[in-house]
Amino acid sequence: MRDKKENFAGGFGARGVKDEELCAKSPILCTDKLFLSAFSFASIGMSLIAPDGQWIAVNNALCNLVGYSEAELLSKKFQDITHPEDVDEALTYFQQILSHERETYQREKRYIHKNGGIVFVLLNVSLVRDDDDKPLFFISQAQDITAQKKNESELIRLASEDYLTGVNTRRRFFDLGEREIARGGRFHESMTVLMIDIDEFKTINDTFGHAIGDDVLRSLASTCRNSLREIDVFGRLGGDEFAAVLLNTGQTRGRQIAERLRVNIEQTAVNTQRGTVRFTVSIGAVSFTGAGKSLEQRLNQADAALYEAKNAGRNTVKVIDDIEDLDETFARTRTGFIRLAWKDSYESGNELIDSQHRELFSFSNELLAALLDEKPKDVCEKLISDLTAHVAKHFRDEDALFRAVRYPDADKHTQMHTRLVQGMDKLTARFHQDQVSVGELFGFLAVDVISQHMLEEDRKFFPYVTG
Repeated sequence: MRDKKENFAGGFGARGVKDEELCAKSPILCTDKLFLSAFSFASIGMSLIAPDGQWIAVNNALCNLVGYSEAELLSKKFQDITHPEDVDEALTYFQQILSHERETYQREKRYIHKNGGIVFVLLNVSLVRDDDDKPLFFISQAQDITAQKKNESELIRLASEDYLTGVNTRRRFFDLGEREIARGGRFHESMTVLMIDIDEFKTINDTFGHAIGDDVLRSLASTCRNSLREIDVFGRLGGDEFAAVLLNTGQTRGRQIAERLRVNIEQTAVNTQRGTVRFTVSIGAVSFTGAGKSLEQRLNQADAALYEAKNAGRNTVKVIDDIEDLDETFARTRTGFIRLAWKDSYESGNELIDSQHRELFSFSNELLAALLDEKPKDVCEKLISDLTAHVAKHFRDEDALFRAVRYPDADKHTQMHTRLVQGMDKLTARFHQDQVSVGELFGFLAVDVISQHMLEEDRKFFPYVTG
């Protein structure tokens, strides 16, 4: 009875080499003619691979599949042309077979074609051992499934991409949105869900026709995608209803984003033979933390806010606050208003900086309270002016302090100060024109100035100015 070397060993080459040539190349690769013929002339890629991944033998079909000649492949290991993301998995399976954890494996993987393209293959791999159980070589069969994978990708695209606008379908939106809410719930991240509806869309269809109505839908979808971040989930629920899940976004930032969407859409125009079509949207939003409610429930909350926006005259944003856990930077008043709350842990140890930071909290809360109480405009303008002056002076004092101690990133930090002052100046100018909402102002103070700058960037120079 012939041993395993005779029955299964290969190395037959892509060109159908003779037995004596094969044996001369490697004594363990002598075999019977039937197996030699099946290997050499198989319609699928076949190879023999050493335990370290070195190709020992390859057939013509494999060479054609990956674009390399026999000599080129035999000078490489399979890892050399395997897609980098698939290498670790392939090596893991090899090791599991070598250690008797599995006998064979079947797996899809990707090769890198010589021309740089991706080749998808379905692999069937087994191991040949000698009579002493010593690993000799792997037998690998590679079936080209590139066309199949492309077809699958196209089917997935058709199922997940709205045919008209190119954004996520309702089903895809729910799949992605539910996943993100579950993930955000685990990490106690703030999130905001938006419902976006075109105002008087039926009138647009009746006046200009459904073809123009489709152009409006496409324009809306494009504007939203360009206005949202790549990490946000956006989709069309049906008709003229769209929705978005904003990740790591609380009420203040959510309102800002919704307002930006509303304004960008209001400024969008669709040109037709009958004239330019302009349109607006109403947006309802709900901000929350935790995964206590499903995406469907969150959309119902956002839809209730959307209904309020429609009743308020359309082209409006309404936000519901359903935040379960507030960040420690904020606290609630008895009326439910979220104010900035100072904590001892924010102190730097430098008396001047700490006193000015406390004043910043005080100025900000006084201004926000005045806005919410609808104090006269001149009162609010005075508070904004005082706050702006305080921020500018504070930044000048900080600059002098960290430059005196030669803080390494002094120039970078000063540039941040300049951008924040410019941002405050723009907000002030817009406030004079009645173009700034309380939410937007609160977002600038709480997020840009307090959270991102004072509680993150400022801490980097605290060790240099303590004392």
